[in-house]
Parts: sequence; structure tokens; C-alpha cells
Amino acid sequence: MGVRIAGATRPALLAVVWGLVTYAAFPPVGLWWAGLVGVGGLVLLTRGATARAGLGLGALYGVGLLTPLLHFTAVAMGNPIGWAALTAFQSLYFALLGGAWALVSRLPALSGLRLTALVARVAAFAVLWAGVEELRSSWPLGGFPFGRLAFAMADAPMLPVAAYGGSLGLSLVAALIAACLAETGAALLPSLLRLGPGGGRRGLWAGARRLPGAILAAGAAAALLLAPAALPLATGAQEGTIRVGAVQGNVAKNFEDAFNRALEVTGNHASATEQLAADVGPGTLDMVIWPENAADLDPRSHAATAALLDRSARAVGAPVLVGAVPVEGRVRYNDMLLWSPQEGPGAYYRKHRPVPFAEYIPARSLVRRLTSQVDRISVDMAAGTGPSTLTVPAATQGRQVPLAMGICFEVAYDDSLREGVLQGGRAIVIPTNNASFLDSGEAAQQLAQGRVQAVVHGRSLIQVSTVGYTAIIAPDGTVEQVTRPYTQASLVADVPLRSTLTPADRLGAWPGIAAESLAAILALASIVNAVRTARRRP
Repeated sequence: MGVRIAGATRPALLAVVWGLVTYAAFPPVGLWWAGLVGVGGLVLLTRGATARAGLGLGALYGVGLLTPLLHFTAVAMGNPIGWAALTAFQSLYFALLGGAWALVSRLPALSGLRLTALVARVAAFAVLWAGVEELRSSWPLGGFPFGRLAFAMADAPMLPVAAYGGSLGLSLVAALIAACLAETGAALLPSLLRLGPGGGRRGLWAGARRLPGAILAAGAAAALLLAPAALPLATGAQEGTIRVGAVQGNVAKNFEDAFNRALEVTGNHASATEQLAADVGPGTLDMVIWPENAADLDPRSHAATAALLDRSARAVGAPVLVGAVPVEGRVRYNDMLLWSPQEGPGAYYRKHRPVPFAEYIPARSLVRRLTSQVDRISVDMAAGTGPSTLTVPAATQGRQVPLAMGICFEVAYDDSLREGVLQGGRAIVIPTNNASFLDSGEAAQQLAQGRVQAVVHGRSLIQVSTVGYTAIIAPDGTVEQVTRPYTQASLVADVPLRSTLTPADRLGAWPGIAAESLAAILALASIVNAVRTARRRP
């Protein structure tokens, strides 16, 4: 009995370890190469396993990856209930991946040392990874793309792939590299063991047979890693530039008290904006951007907020984009409102994808039976309608500039930002409020997501946070300016405006559809193969 427990415990521990190694690729740790090693470890661990073992090991890998990655949810809630529930649910997708790969790797076409079998194994795993990742990022309730492998690759040499295949394409290439590394390991490690004491000629022959596969897999990994750096990325201005001020007003770490004290958050951003006007001079900026929730009381219905905002807009002599949360009846919305120094409130972008269980509670009466924590969100946030752009008058240029908009977690969704780009957005604006996440890794993760999305859509991206990171990101993913967290600061940048579409935006949803379809076909083929194999047994 003890031997069996030890035999089962070792792969289970390895699954968790490989998940933790993969986590190290994501910010704030940021060792992007660790993602390739961790995923490669999962490939080896579940390859050829039983379906049940694959399911279990995949789930444990997900726990190892997601437990630290999603810790920010516990920080925001002040208790571990949501953290545990989200981690457990999201780990089911990795269980699906592990079980599917365990069966698919047993297909006859994927077995043996033949070159075709090696290529098929690498491609099959990458397709399964991409298909499951796309499913996790889109279903249910709009999906949850935090933890996409692509978002760990903002500093990797193959980042330009994102402009051609989107976040999914970048994840696919990373999974291909990881599978190649796994093939290299699978080829070399047994050979090295056989070449040890007592290996003899048989070990030497076995090592020689596996060596070509190891060389091929290692070469393919190197090519997939390095070659994409040569892919062209267009980053120059096509329609001139706009001079933008991005204001981070800062919030005390007891953020709930700050938001409960009327006008404190708005006042912080107003004072930072007035300091910005003093630094650069009034009338020198085209627009100023405040973050999500910067107006703690909606300026369209609260005169004191409107007065602070109007004073700020007049001080800089430019329109201000400000985050506000209007309440209408039994629902609330998340808006980015255009405030003009001459006309006051104008057009707004209303967040299209509120976050389930964070901004609204699906099936509230049912969930309440499990935990009373649901009532901490007393008024559900509703999804906005209308365009995904906000057109802003450039104060110094006398022209209208359409901006693609995404509020907070919308930065993680390719399709949300794609809508704004296809509707004419010349740059991307991501206002966010990271105050509730304190010193967790959420803000750094979000910054990495913004870097990848800048490449996906070929646009400059302006991320503006209440507490940091506020950043100016170039279309090639380079962070040109960034603030320190929990400081009052502002950035000024001449942001290039671009109009052409990347191949990723032209392809739209098709890569995701293809990945899910091919993954489903592979899974079905493996199930048929498993049934046939079972029937042949006496």
C-alpha cells in the first residue's frame, strides 16, 4: 500500500510543481521562459497516461498555476471564498486538457520515433492547449482569459506573433515550443540513463536512435522562439499624433474608506490634474485621461463632483475622460465620460463586459444559498450597449479622434478591443481601478495584458490607473513610460495614431473557432481509439 501511495504521490506533486513553474512566467515574477518549461513538464507528465490520471494531473497543474496567479481575488474580497471557487472552477479546464492529451497521445499516428509521429505529437498538444484556452477564455459568462499563456510572453522574442494570430496565436506558438522542449527531454533523458553504469551497447544504440529526434525538436524550439522576432511590426504614426496627459490620482490603501468619503478620490485626481497643468502649461494637451471610478460620485448628477471636474478641465484647457458609475434604478453602469471645459458632460463609453461575481452576481438567489458574500455587491452592474469607441476632440488640433475603449478587465479580451479598432479606434485607452487589489500581482498582470494587446491590434495603448500602473505602451508592446504604484503622478506622451489593421484583427474570431474545432476533432478521435482498443482486449 505504501508503495502505491508513493507512486501516485510523485506525479501529483510534479503536476503542482509544473503549475507553479508556469506561474513564475507571469508578472510580477515575470520569468517568461518558465512558462515554456512548466507547460513542457505537463506534456511529459500526462503523455500516455490513463484518461483518469490525465484528468487528475491536469487539475493539479491548474491548482499549482492558478492558486498564486488569482490570489488577487482574495485580496479584493478580504476572504478566500471567491479565490478558492474561481481556482477550483478554472482548474477544471486544465483537467480537461490533461485528460484529452492523455488520450490523444495514445493515437497510433502519434506513437513511436518516426519524424511524422514527433511532428504530430507537438502539433496535437499545441492544438489542444489552444482549444482549451480559447474555451476557458470565452465560456461561460464570457469566459475568463486571465492566465492565457500569451500574457506571460510580453518579454519573449516571439511576441510579434500576436499581431498575426492574436493572443491565441501567441499562446499556440508558446505551446508548440513547450511541446518541442518536452520531446527533447523525452528523447535525451532515457538515453542518458541507459548510457550510465550498466547501460552497455543497448543503451548506446537506444541513445543513438533517439538523438535525431532530440536534435530536431530542440532546433524547432529554437526556431519557433527566435524567428518571430524578425516579423515586421508597423508602429509609426499614420494620422499624426495626439498629446495625452494620463493622471494617476492615487488612493489610500484603505481604499474602501477612501471611496466612501465623498469626493476624496475625485479630489486626488483634480489636484493631480492641476499640478499637471502647472507643469506643462494650459492649452498644450489634446486630452487628459482619468482612470476608472475616478469620479466617486457621478458628475452628471452631483454638482460638487461636476465643479471639481470642470475646474480641472479648465486648468488644462482640454477635455477630460473620467470614469464614473451611474446608478439607474436597480442597476449601475461603468462609464468613461467625456467632460469638456466648455460644455461639461458629453459622450461616454459604457463597459460592455462587467465581471461576473465581481461586478454582478449571476443567479443571485441560487448563489446566496452557498455564501452570503454575494450581497456585498448590492447593486448589479449591467452591460453597456453602443459603440466600443469614444470620439474625443483634440483640443490643440481642432479634429475628432476616435479611441478604442476597454475598461479594466476588458483589456484581457481580444474581441472587445477588436470591436473598437474595427470601428475606427486610432489608439486604445484602458482606464482601470486597481485599488482593491492592493500589492497583489493583478496590476502587473494587467500591464502585461495591455502590452500583448497593443501588438495584437497594432495600436498604442494608454493604461490609466487610480493607483498604478499607469503606462504608455507603444504598438510593439514596449512600455515607454510607467508610474510607480501608490504614488500621485501623471504622464505626458505624444501618442501615434494608426489606422491599418493587423492580420490578427482581419482574421477576427476564426483562429479561435479553428482551435476549438480541431481540438474537439482530436479529442473525439482519441475517444474512438480508446473504445476500439478496449474492445480488442480479451
